[in-house]
Amino acid sequence: MGSLRSFVVKSGRATVYFGIDSITNLEKWISDFSRIYIVTGKKSARVSGALDDVLKILNRFNVRYEHFDGVVPNPTTKLIDVVAEKMWRFGVEAVIAIGGGSAIDTAKIACVLVECGGKAEDYLKGRKSVCGSIPLAAINLTHGTGTEIDRYAVATIEETNEKLSIASDYVYPSISIDDPKYLKTLPKNQTIYTSLDALYHAIESSTSKTSSPYTEVLGEEAVKLIAKWLPIAVKEPENIEARYWLLYASMIAGIGIDHGRTHLIHAMEHALSGLKPELAHGAGLAIIGPYIVEHIYKHVPETMHRLLKHIDPSLRPVPEDAEKARNALIEFQKKVGFDEKLKDYGFKKGDFDKVAKLTMESLKYLVNLAPFDVDKDLLKDIYSKAL
Repeated sequence: MGSLRSFVVKSGRATVYFGIDSITNLEKWISDFSRIYIVTGKKSARVSGALDDVLKILNRFNVRYEHFDGVVPNPTTKLIDVVAEKMWRFGVEAVIAIGGGSAIDTAKIACVLVECGGKAEDYLKGRKSVCGSIPLAAINLTHGTGTEIDRYAVATIEETNEKLSIASDYVYPSISIDDPKYLKTLPKNQTIYTSLDALYHAIESSTSKTSSPYTEVLGEEAVKLIAKWLPIAVKEPENIEARYWLLYASMIAGIGIDHGRTHLIHAMEHALSGLKPELAHGAGLAIIGPYIVEHIYKHVPETMHRLLKHIDPSLRPVPEDAEKARNALIEFQKKVGFDEKLKDYGFKKGDFDKVAKLTMESLKYLVNLAPFDVDKDLLKDIYSKAL
């Protein structure tokens, strides 16, 4: 336990307090407000103990609060509009989001709406520009999204099945808490999904057209840690050391996408889970990821070798090992308990055209960051293999 140090990371406008019992750093921030709104999902905030810890601090400082606990995976713009209106009617001064990417992203966008007006869809579609945000604290309960330290927020426009993102310096949380003790209750499937989410953050931020030596350093370290600690966390869910290092990997992979962005894997996954919200984001990435990694490896083999040698040391930094890299990822995912396919979520061959349209049109801004040309035939090959 002594080696699991607590520390502070500042990136963009976010300040992350990392480590066991880091929740105590929330006290000073809370003391500046008299009316705070809490945003969570149904279970994880309570089960983890994070909500109780936050309420104790709020009560200690006599802060008035209201709590919305209806956030669902892959939140919609309609849900976010409802949350924002509740915040506004409460006379909110600041917000605390407790949960994973869905809860934190819902709060991020709702904070913008309270400050700048309009509807969530206006910002996702670029019809309005982010003018600011009310203060937000993010208590992170997964080791996957990196949203506690990045400037992005994602939501789905239900009517068109478009899962889009907004990006702004105003969207960073003011303060974030990454405490591994809250992750000991993370269910097995979410432990796998969110860790694989971080894995693909590392891969894409290291290989996009906006990547850099900095994102490659972060990406390699994240992959190395996930390769070592995810199998342990799956077998020993209360292993605090495994949770610590997976949380750290997720955080630095989050910094990676903040600087290097994502590309085709995320673009295609957003299309898939936009169509079927029951598909968890990390699961969607892991289903299609290996088949896209094969193409990435062909075009940037040296970078991909730098990352994936930690999963398969026999890989070489040559395009000819692209298929081997794909298979290595598939085998690693099976090793940690992931062997899902698109058909498990009801996808059929006939759904491909809808997936391709969303990917190539609504999500073109991500597709264009891939280190190779993408066309419909390529997407069809990936989709067919992942089905």
